[in-house]
Amino acid sequence: MKNLTLRTQAACLIPVLALAACNSSGPKRIDPFGDEAVTSMGVDYREIVEWSETLTHRMLDSGFLRSEEFGPKPVKMVVSDIENKTDLSQFPTEMVLGRMRTNLLGSGLVRFVSTYGADGTDELTRDTQFLREDPLFDANQIPELGQATVAGLSLRTQILWARSGNAKNSQNTYEVRMFVTDVRNGEVVWEDFSEPVAKRHGRASVGF
Repeated sequence: MKNLTLRTQAACLIPVLALAACNSSGPKRIDPFGDEAVTSMGVDYREIVEWSETLTHRMLDSGFLRSEEFGPKPVKMVVSDIENKTDLSQFPTEMVLGRMRTNLLGSGLVRFVSTYGADGTDELTRDTQFLREDPLFDANQIPELGQATVAGLSLRTQILWARSGNAKNSQNTYEVRMFVTDVRNGEVVWEDFSEPVAKRHGRASVGF
């Protein structure tokens, strides 16, 4: 009788476990711009896309890239520095700059130099020169020394952050500052900020 009771209890438990498994929230693919996307107190994907798109359009709309002052088009540009001044140690700077680089390259007005700089570098450009003495390769196909392009414009980026709060709420505000410098004379030829992104979080109250 005792074993029968245990078997009966187990049989009753199986549907409950199955229902719990069906209701579990496992990983699923969502729209990163939709209502299901997680909103954090830091910088989220939708803000990264917004920043990169906004700053690209502002740079292109300013008109300086079309100026004859910087020589024939496309203008050669290099990413000089990316300074993260926020509380986010793992800020995805590549996602912001990568989208900007893609959009600027697509405009036909800019080409980025990848032999040096702080983002998007390609070591194979330099390493190819070392193949000259390797008998495996045709030395005639190795580019001559002195062929690499020197950028005329330098792009510097700062990720900025401010914290504020009171007894009820805490707030993080983030924005991106970018400026472009003419490397010949050190003069800044363009500078702008992204739209600020502010995140507010209510402080937990203690009840008695």
